[in-house]
Amino acid sequence: MITAVIIASGFTACNNSESAMAKQDAENLTQYVDSVENAPKVYTEANWTEIDNGYQARVSKTDQSDDKLSSEEKANAEISKAKFAAMKAEYEAKLKEKDDAAKLAAASDYRMVLRNSLFGEGKIGTDMTFAFVNADNILDVYKRFVNTVDENKNKYTREDWDEVKVLYEALDTRKNVVEKEGLKSADNLNIAKQKVRYSAIKSTHRGVSKIAENTEAKQE
Repeated sequence: MITAVIIASGFTACNNSESAMAKQDAENLTQYVDSVENAPKVYTEANWTEIDNGYQARVSKTDQSDDKLSSEEKANAEISKAKFAAMKAEYEAKLKEKDDAAKLAAASDYRMVLRNSLFGEGKIGTDMTFAFVNADNILDVYKRFVNTVDENKNKYTREDWDEVKVLYEALDTRKNVVEKEGLKSADNLNIAKQKVRYSAIKSTHRGVSKIAENTEAKQE
């Protein structure tokens, strides 16, 4: 009987010890989630990875000893899990917003770099009014445009060519205005030559760029 009592006491002590550890694990989870919830938000991939790693380590311990928790302790653990799930959704949404904004900025930057190369630094804004182009400089503008396209014809992507096309058409629209302002006949003739050059370059290389990108996409 004494032996049985000793064994039973040991078993009870063991169970109590395990329950205490399980309770502590659940409390650690709650404290961690609350600390993350109250901390200043830093919406970066690195910060979220660190937060999530800390959470996973704690929730794993709590889940493993779930059967040692009281009903109240289990309920508190579930509340902490729900809080973390809400924070996760918030972080993912914010990170997506940042990623979308970065992509938009990159696209805008690439267009601006292309415009600066074709027309000069800061000459063309988002409105593409071409107000700087007049009867005196329009021939030089066409020459620079076509020469730049010629120099980069083998580097341009399909998106580059699409942007070049939009800019060229806008320049042509400006030419229609400039012609009424006294464009010289000689300049008009030379512009026509530049337009022929551009058409030849575009017809040869724009299609090649599209084919190359389509081939790469299929291989991927």
